[in-house]
Parts: sequence; C-alpha cells; structure tokens
Amino acid sequence: MSENIKSLEADIEKLELKIAADASAKATALARMQARIFLEKMFSPYIDGVCSVLGETPHDGLRRLIKEGTTFGSIAQDNPQALAQFLSQPEVKVILAIASPLRSVSEEWIKDKMDILFEVMLDIRPELASIINDTPGGKEWFYDSLTGLREILFF
Repeated sequence: MSENIKSLEADIEKLELKIAADASAKATALARMQARIFLEKMFSPYIDGVCSVLGETPHDGLRRLIKEGTTFGSIAQDNPQALAQFLSQPEVKVILAIASPLRSVSEEWIKDKMDILFEVMLDIRPELASIINDTPGGKEWFYDSLTGLREILFF
C-alpha cells in the first residue's frame, strides 16, 4: 500500500510539472503573438515614420537614434501634434484595440520578455534587429523605446 501511495505521489508530481510546463508554453506563445502584433503593427511602422521624418533610411535612422539615445518616448514628448495625428488614424485605433492586452503589462513584463521581443524583431525585421544588437547601447535603447512607446500608445 505504501508503495502505491509513493507511486501515486510521484505521478501527481509529474502531472503538476507537466501542467506547469504547458502553462508556461502557452504563456510564451501568447507573449510571442502579442509581441509580434505590437512590433509589426506599431514599432516597425513607427520607426519607419520617424526615420522618414529624419530623412534617413530605417537602418541609418535607427543607428542614429541609438547613438544619440533618442527613444520613441522622447520623440513623442517633443512632437505632441505629430503623435496626436498618428494616434487618430483609424488603422492605429484598430491595432491598439487588438494589442490592448499590452496595456496592462508592466515594465517588468517587458524586461522579462525582452528575449521574446527581440526574437520576434529578428523574425520580422532582421536588419533592424542586427543594428539593435550590434550598436553599443542598442538593447537598452530597444527596451527604453518599447516601454516608452507602450506608455505613449496606451496611456
């Protein structure tokens, strides 16, 4: 009887570990999907627009922004009219509604998911991901810009 109980307890422990692993995998998949929506529909077009205004290609503009330490949050604060125009576009409103779960994530969540966010960036814009990775301070800039952009878009 004692052996049966030990065996059942071991089976329960294995099931609990499997359930935890499955929950973690689902959370990661959800985080990747949300990150993809955010990066494809918000971050990428925003960087293209900012670089266009700067009169530079996204590659050169991104490198310049990183080197200067100019984040999306600081750009938006310095250009409230352009931000208001951007946010008033119907397609932006739809994207914000789709990505609304990101409204409630904390800066800590973004920090914890930076690897996922960067992997998704590598998938959708490998040339920009390379610049972020290879430019000194690029990853910190990416984090600061993501948190700043989230603040701008959702608050």
